[in-house]
Amino acid sequence: MVHPTERCRVRRVGSGAPLAILAIILAGVLFAGGCGQQDTQSDAESQQDATTSEAILLPQEILVGLDVVQTYFPEIEQQTATSENSTASGTPDATRMVIYEGGGRRVTVSVDRYPSVDAAATAFEQAIDNSEVVPGFVALPAPADVGDKAFAGSVTQGEDTHIGYGALAGEYVIGVTSAGYPATTENVEKLAGLTRDAVEKATA
Repeated sequence: MVHPTERCRVRRVGSGAPLAILAIILAGVLFAGGCGQQDTQSDAESQQDATTSEAILLPQEILVGLDVVQTYFPEIEQQTATSENSTASGTPDATRMVIYEGGGRRVTVSVDRYPSVDAAATAFEQAIDNSEVVPGFVALPAPADVGDKAFAGSVTQGEDTHIGYGALAGEYVIGVTSAGYPATTENVEKLAGLTRDAVEKATA
């Protein structure tokens, strides 16, 4: 269950962190707004997905789960939030993002579905263009054999690093982003492997 306090904590991480721009573009890891009001949801209501609009949510089953994430990042302990991906490029007809955290680190997986292959391709190219102008952006080698087209990069400002992978697969755009991991060869390869698994899961 995703507790209300956990959703608020994730929002605070994103709402004041300009370092997460790459994550916004590639994986939509940030929630809009803050947690200024006390959450009065019942236990049953708190189990509902956190959404920011009436957009259609994709079933969570098409995203890789915690067990798959832990294959690459065993220190990740739990799912802390799930919602629509409100920062997806273009106009998807359905989205879903999930945030996993542990040990002060975070991995986010998102899937955006578009009404056509052309709409997905346009949104993907827009995400690439936006990423490349982010201060501190460094392009990374795109993972091989991942969807129809893939893109990768990292942003480091101060001691904060975000690594992001995006993949185009038919009418889907899949994003996988890590926060709190240095952009070492090992971590980049782990995230590439997770991205490959995420694309296979979403398009199965």
